[in-house]
Amino acid sequence: MSFAGQRTESNNLVDKPPTLMPNLRHFFAPPERWDKQKVVLDREETHHLSRVLRLGPGSRVVVCDGRGRAAAAVVQTLGSEGAILRLEEEGFPQRESPLGVTLGLALAKGEAMDQAVRQATEMGVQRIIPFVSTYSEKFGPERAERRLARWQRQAQESLKSCQRLYLPEISSVQDFSGVLAGPEEAKFLCYEEKRSGGLRSDLGRARPAGVRVLIGPEGGFTPEEVKQAKEAGFRIMSLGPRRLRVETAALAALAIFQYAWGDLG
Repeated sequence: MSFAGQRTESNNLVDKPPTLMPNLRHFFAPPERWDKQKVVLDREETHHLSRVLRLGPGSRVVVCDGRGRAAAAVVQTLGSEGAILRLEEEGFPQRESPLGVTLGLALAKGEAMDQAVRQATEMGVQRIIPFVSTYSEKFGPERAERRLARWQRQAQESLKSCQRLYLPEISSVQDFSGVLAGPEEAKFLCYEEKRSGGLRSDLGRARPAGVRVLIGPEGGFTPEEVKQAKEAGFRIMSLGPRRLRVETAALAALAIFQYAWGDLG
């Protein structure tokens, strides 16, 4: 199972600057809740609109579908099936990074994983792959499904707050060998035992056709996992001499790559 913010095209949308809808509250509605003139929010988004933000009929908001479509809209009605929004001006604020990043996250406890997903969404990743390693958390199938749904909600919330238009795809939980496989040109594993440099020479080259970066659990990667990653074409990189939390390590790595090859700085 995955939640893909796949890129789509629409002849009805126009390219407009990011100032199209700067100060309006943002809401999420998947494509199946859109038609030509209106959007119906689900109950959770409707509750947030009406009960938390105290908005009602006549309020102007922004709604996005996670696949590149965003529109200013006006709240028409608040019903039991969800708020109905009348679509107005549409546009494409350009906030996607030119660098395609896949982030592999070893399963971590509760809030650490949630925070990592939220921050990764803000940092512009295209795909997040939760994976199991020797020292990571272990989930059964039912718990994994619940956590996946939770991570998807976290990504949706971050999508609204940072005003991105594309949701990152969040894949189902994979084993370690599965997360090593991918088409990206540049692959990195963050390892706390890596003390020497070498990353600067990598970052000085032209932007690669995609980056895959793996962040380990609190207990780190085993030497055997590092060896396996090297054999799969991964470069081993250091994030400094201090041991970082999972969410901090993910944020630091993404900031490095977005600064070198993406849209930071």
